Amino acid sequence: MNPRALLNTLTTRCRTLPVVILYVTEGCNLQCISCSYRTPPPGELTLEEIDPLARSLIRAGLRHIVYSGGEPLTRRDFPDIPPLFVRGGVRQTLLTNGLMLEKRFAEIGPFIDEFIVSLDGADAAVHDAIRGVASYERIVRGIRRLADAGRGRDVALRTVVQKRNFRSLPAIVALARELGVGRISFLAADVRSNGFGRDVRGPSAPPETMTLDAAEARELHRIVEALARDAAALFAERFIDQSPARLHAIASYYEALGGTAPFPPVLCNAPMVSTVITSRGDLLPCYFLPPFGNVRRGAIGELLDADAPRGVRRRVRARTQPECTACVCTLHVGPARALADGF
Repeated sequence: MNPRALLNTLTTRCRTLPVVILYVTEGCNLQCISCSYRTPPPGELTLEEIDPLARSLIRAGLRHIVYSGGEPLTRRDFPDIPPLFVRGGVRQTLLTNGLMLEKRFAEIGPFIDEFIVSLDGADAAVHDAIRGVASYERIVRGIRRLADAGRGRDVALRTVVQKRNFRSLPAIVALARELGVGRISFLAADVRSNGFGRDVRGPSAPPETMTLDAAEARELHRIVEALARDAAALFAERFIDQSPARLHAIASYYEALGGTAPFPPVLCNAPMVSTVITSRGDLLPCYFLPPFGNVRRGAIGELLDADAPRGVRRRVRARTQPECTACVCTLHVGPARALADGF
């Protein structure tokens, strides 16, 4: 039972911090068209700074940490970070492009509970065109390495659906089944926010190279309809981690970008139950909203309960936060799930 987490979902106060997304670096070894992370910026948190930060987060009620970036596995001392959270019994998830998974699995495998691997195509031609580097074969080998170690069910694939790969959805699902992973999920391409390094480094590709036009969005609706019919069992068992309606919402999102439909309704309370900490210590309410403090310049509890983040929570609750209208990556934890510690 976690009554403090329950209260988080009902008010704008931060009484506990169940979920943290930690960018361990903003460096990356790919050149994705949707993202501007490349070279690590100066001033990233050192291991000596992350150690006391981990202690503070555990005291603040941390239940689940998600390592993100950039690409976490490009950080040389990354294997030294997960042990800092083991002492708090924290669930640990790695978001990775998978390029170094085969190489570094032995170092990190004992500590990571879940591996979420980005895969944007069912073959090298599609995936590598999106990722900007010949990487597909190495990523698949890394996933097979985990499966060979008995960890295949701990792997989730994540695909960003966009112009270059939307016709590959059925083939990507089939590949996920063949690889023996636990589940697969899909997102739309974010082209409206300043996330993913674009606020300071500029977009990697113009939005029109990623977004679907009206005819393509209608085609995606038809692809989802066929997938819902042909793979009904995979939806029912949550191997495909969204309902057909949620996949239709991706097509509707692209229709909205083109001005032919409203944006799908957004249900999210991420700032109530989580925060993002960048590699330089900035605190963000979520991936897409501006920072409100820095862990190098204040106690985590005071920063999280200051006026600025409480104002964000108030606007998110009232659905008046402008950036939330077209959000592609949401988190919603209801009161009952929060009380049950479902993080």
